[in-house]
Amino acid sequence: MKTLLTVVAAAALLSSFAFGETAAMNQERVEVQNEVQNKFRTMSTDELLEKRGTMTTQQEREQLHNELMSRQKTMTKEQNEKFMKRPENRVPKMKNQGSGKGMMQGGGMGSGMGGGGMGGGGMGGR
Repeated sequence: MKTLLTVVAAAALLSSFAFGETAAMNQERVEVQNEVQNKFRTMSTDELLEKRGTMTTQQEREQLHNELMSRQKTMTKEQNEKFMKRPENRVPKMKNQGSGKGMMQGGGMGSGMGGGGMGGGGMGGR
């Protein structure tokens, strides 16, 4: 019985540490988010438009987008056109992934109708 109480107490203590760390991590994330939002608020619309396509995290991309959306009604015609186009300096989302060409080319073992068994050359990866 004493062992059971010790185990339960230890589990409760560990869960309180885990919860405390999670709360601290959430607080840190909120602070970083607020810092980025404040940075975007102080930038001009032209500066924000230049930042499009260069953000490395999804969170930064969303915050930049939200700030630009809030300014869309006050944008000049040129700024609005730039906002609606794909960014020129866009960072690929899947960098270092290659184009996928050459995947499963296969010479194939089979012939005749349907291409047959192993590596029939299907799925060119394009």
